[in-house]
Amino acid sequence: MKGADLINTVLPEEVLVEILRRVESKPDLDSCALVCRKWNHIDRATRRTVKIAATGNADRLLASVIQRFTGLTTVFIDERHPSSSFYSLGLFTPSKQRRNSLSGSRGRNRNSPGSSSSSAEGTGIEQNYISDAGLSLLALGCKGLENLSLTWCPTLTSLGLVSIANNCKALKSLELQGCYIGDEGLIAIGQCCKLLRELNLKFCEGISDKGLIDLARNSDSLISLAISSCPRISDMSLQAVASHCHHLVALTLELDSIKDESLISIAKGCRSLKSVKLRCINVGDLALQAVGSFCASLEVLALHSFQGFTDGSLYAISKGCKNLRELVLTDCNLITDRSLEYIARGCTKLEHVEINGCQNIESLESIGRFCSGLRKLSLVYCSMLLKNAFIEVGRGCSLLQSLHLFDCLKIDDDAMCQIAVGCRYLRQLHLRRCNEIGDKGIISVGKNCKHLTDLSLQFCESISDESLFAIAEGCSLQHLSVSGCHEITNNGLTAIARSSPDLISLDISFLLNVGDIAMAELAEGCPKLKELSLSQCTKITDVGLTHLVKGCVELEICNMVYCPLITTSGLATIVSSCAKIKKVLIEEWKVSKRTRRRAGPVLTSLCTEL
Repeated sequence: MKGADLINTVLPEEVLVEILRRVESKPDLDSCALVCRKWNHIDRATRRTVKIAATGNADRLLASVIQRFTGLTTVFIDERHPSSSFYSLGLFTPSKQRRNSLSGSRGRNRNSPGSSSSSAEGTGIEQNYISDAGLSLLALGCKGLENLSLTWCPTLTSLGLVSIANNCKALKSLELQGCYIGDEGLIAIGQCCKLLRELNLKFCEGISDKGLIDLARNSDSLISLAISSCPRISDMSLQAVASHCHHLVALTLELDSIKDESLISIAKGCRSLKSVKLRCINVGDLALQAVGSFCASLEVLALHSFQGFTDGSLYAISKGCKNLRELVLTDCNLITDRSLEYIARGCTKLEHVEINGCQNIESLESIGRFCSGLRKLSLVYCSMLLKNAFIEVGRGCSLLQSLHLFDCLKIDDDAMCQIAVGCRYLRQLHLRRCNEIGDKGIISVGKNCKHLTDLSLQFCESISDESLFAIAEGCSLQHLSVSGCHEITNNGLTAIARSSPDLISLDISFLLNVGDIAMAELAEGCPKLKELSLSQCTKITDVGLTHLVKGCVELEICNMVYCPLITTSGLATIVSSCAKIKKVLIEEWKVSKRTRRRAGPVLTSLCTEL
C-alpha cells in the first residue's frame, strides 16, 4: 500500500538485523543507514568492519567512528590515504551544528600557539596522525575488537598497543606495517591476548627478538605468522616460534638474516604447516629438505630470490608433501626442468604453478603429463621456455582456467593453438610482449574457449582486428586489455562492444588507430563499464567522451594522459556526467579552476609534471 511502512511495522526487528548483517557491500550498507532512524540505529549497532584513512585530525575522527559504531570487531587504519576519502564514503556525516563546531575547533587549533596539528599548505586540512591516545580510545570503545590493522602510523608507540592488549582480550588478528612500535607492545599482546591467531609484521624496525620471543612463549594459539623487513629479528625468534607455536599453519618470511638452522627448527616443531612463503637469501637445500621431510600437510610453497637451493630441494618436497597444490618459484636460477619433473610426479594434486625469472626452465612436459588438475599456470620472464612445452599441457591439463604468459619470447601461434584446443574451460588469458603469438593463436582461443571472460594482450604487436572479431563471436568478456596492440582499430573494438554487454574494464592505451567511433560503440553496448584507460590514444577527442558518458554511467576510473585532442572541456564532461567517478588521470594543465573546485578528490592522482 502506498505510504505504508510494512517493513518496520510487520517485520520483527531481529529479522531486519539479520538481513542488514548479510549486506556485504559497504555502499549498500551506507544507503540502508539513510532509510530511516530505525535502520540507522540498527546499522550503528550491527556494523562490524570499518576502514579509516587516518590523516587529518585522526584522533577526533577515530573517536567519532567509535561513538557511532558500537559493535566494531574489525578495524583497518591506514595513514597513506587522506581523511577526505573517509568523509566521502558516508561513514561519518555530522550534523550542521556538529560541523560548525568541528570547523570552529579546527580554526582555533590552527591559530593557537603550541598546537600539535599543522595546516597543510594550501588545503587547510590538519595533518595530525593517529596517536597513542587515539588508539587507547579505540581500545576502550571497542573491547570486542577481534581484528586490527595499522598501516604506516608513524607516531604510534608501544603505549598505544599496550592499551589494546589490556582492553581487547578477544583480539585474534594483528597487522603492523611501517609502525615503529617496540617490544613492550608486542610483549603485552602476547601476555593479554590469548586468542591471537594471526600476526603480521612488516617494516617494524622497533621490534626485536626480545618482543617476538616473549610473544611466542605466550601465544600457543598462533596459526599464522608473517615477518617482512624487520632487521632486528634473527634466528633466535624463529627457534622460539618452533618451540612454542606448534599449531602454526602459515609462515611468511622475508628476512635476509635467517639461516638454514632456524627453518629446520620450524619444520620440526611446526609440522602442521600448510603454507610456507620465503624470501631468505641465506637459506638453501638443508632447510627445504627439512620442510619436505617433516611438513606432510604442506599445500602452498612460494620461494622467492633463492640462489642457494638446487633440484635436490624440490625432490625432497615431492617425496614428502603429497598434498602440495600451489608452487611459486621466483628468480631461482639453480633449478632446472628436473625440479618440475620431481614435483609433477610426486605432487599430482597441483593446481597452481607460477614460475618467474627462472632462466633454466625450458619444458613443461611433466606438468602436462602428471598434473591433470592444474587450473592456473603463470610463466613470467622465462626466456628459455620452448614452444613445445605446451603440447603436453594442452593434452593433459583440460581443467586449466587461467594462463599468464609474460615475455615468453619463444611461445608462438602453434603453442597457443595447443592450449586453446585442449583447455576449453579457460576463463583468463593474459599475454604480454609475446610477439610470436598473432591472430592465428587468438582466433583459436575465440573458437574453442567459450568461457573466456578476461583477456589481456598487452604489447602483442602481431594482434589485429581479426583476433577481436573471433573473440567477439565466441566469448562475452568482462575485462579486456589490448594496450600497445597497434594494429587494432575501431572495427575490432566495435565488435567487442556489441558482443560484451558485461564489460567492466577496458585498456586501449597506445592505440593510434582508435577514435571517437569506438567511444560511441562502448556507450551503446557496454553500460557496465567502470574502468577505462585510453592514454596516448591520439585520435580520441572531446566528442568521443561526450558519446561515452551517455551510456557508460557506471564509469569510476578514467586514465587519459597524452591524448592531445582531449581538452579541458572533455575532462569537465567526464567529471560532471559520471556520478560515480572516483579517479581521473590527466595532465595538470588541462584542469580548469572550476573543475578542480568541483572534483578535487577525483583528481588526486593528477599528473603534475606532464
